[in-house]
This record gives sequence, C-alpha cells and structure tokens, in this order.
Amino acid sequence: MTNLRTLFLSGSVVLGTMMALPGMAAADVHNIVLVHGANVDGTTWRAVYDRLTARDFHVTIAQLPMTSVEDDVVAVQRNLDTQDGPVLLVGNSYGGVVITEAGNDPNVKGLVYVAAFQPDTGESASDLLASVSSAFSPDKLTIFDDGSYLINEDAFVSLVGNGLFAEDALFAARAQAGANTANMAHKIDAAAWRAKPSWAAIATEDHVIAPELQRRMAKRARATVVEIEGGHLLPMANPDEVAELIAQAAEEMN
Repeated sequence: MTNLRTLFLSGSVVLGTMMALPGMAAADVHNIVLVHGANVDGTTWRAVYDRLTARDFHVTIAQLPMTSVEDDVVAVQRNLDTQDGPVLLVGNSYGGVVITEAGNDPNVKGLVYVAAFQPDTGESASDLLASVSSAFSPDKLTIFDDGSYLINEDAFVSLVGNGLFAEDALFAARAQAGANTANMAHKIDAAAWRAKPSWAAIATEDHVIAPELQRRMAKRARATVVEIEGGHLLPMANPDEVAELIAQAAEEMN
C-alpha cells in the first residue's frame, strides 16, 4: 500500500508538472482584452470582437473613464483580474499608452498596438506627437474649464474618422466622450513592451499618429509589424485585418 501510495503521489507531481509545461493547453493564450482610444468607447471594437469570438477566443472590452491614465489602467486591470489564464492585451490609439502600463501585469503575455502610441519609459503621447508632424494639432480641439476636451466635429470626421463610411465617422464624432488633456502628457513609468513580445498594425493612411511615427515606435520595440491600408480607427474600418493580426499574435504565443 505504501508503494502504491508513493507511486500515486509521485504521479500527481509529474502530472502537475506536465500541466504547467509551456505549449500545453493550460498555458494557451485564449483571453484577449481590447482597449479603445481617446474620445470613443469600446464599441469601436465590435467588428473585431465578432471575428475573434467566432474563432473561439474569449474577448473582453475595457471601458476607459479617460479621467487620467492611472484611472484607465485601473479600469483595464479590472478586466485582467477576471480572466482565467494568460492574456493578450490590445490597444488602439491612446489605448496604446494604457496597455503599455497595464501590460506589466504578469498575466499579460503579449501586447498588440493597432494604430496606437507605443511610448517608452519616461515618454508621453505628446512627446511622440511632437516628434513627427501630422495634421492633428491642438487647434482641432475644444478644451473645457475642467481640463477635458473634445475633437471638433470636422476634424474628427476628416482626421480620426478617415477611412470610415461618412455616416459612421459623423456618428462617432457626435458620440464622443470627453478625455482629460493631461492624459497625453502622462509619462510612462515602465514600458511593458520592453519585457514582453509586441505586435503592431501600422495604419498607412493615419492622419492622427503619422505612419512614420508608428513604424519608428514598432521598430524600437522590435514588434512584429503588419501594414494595413487604412486610417486611425482601424478596428472599425479594417476589422478583418486587425482580427487576423490579433489571432496570429495569440497563436504565436501558444
């Protein structure tokens, strides 16, 4: 009986070790958390969500308060805390700032930047925008007394909504949520991509974050890059290509 018991216990230890080995099903990246950009909400990810869930990924969309980067990281952390295993964290636009900090969570195994800021430690989105000229400038904003801002309707349609159907761009412009101007000046405490693999979808027709800047950030991070012919809101305008990149990133980590 003692020998049988010893064998049983030994077998349990071996089984437990096998279950923890890399590449086994228990370690597969099945969970994906999507993070939207400034002045919009999680519905910008709906078409990508539909495509990923059709491939049996478990997809969650974070909703950012946009009151501060710290608050936005906390909001993403709530989503991360509900996952049952490793996570791929994805951000569009300003969402790239948020995932760069939230991605330091040990459960996050990789990051995907979709027409997004990919700042380094000590760097802000404003620093990055100032380094390469683009048509997106402060005069395109209406700034309120409380420090929040909205993008002027015409500028939103032509710059942010470039590549969308006209009615979709106008709806997004008129459905904007205010964002704190201080978010753009927030400097990253620790860039998660320095310790974790990253992927980047470069929007070749982006009028907000210049494609040149997107390429430079991705090269610095040694990200796996895909170039997509589209504007800033790639998740809405090019959901097939974006979903494919995200799925490939998840599968490459398995």
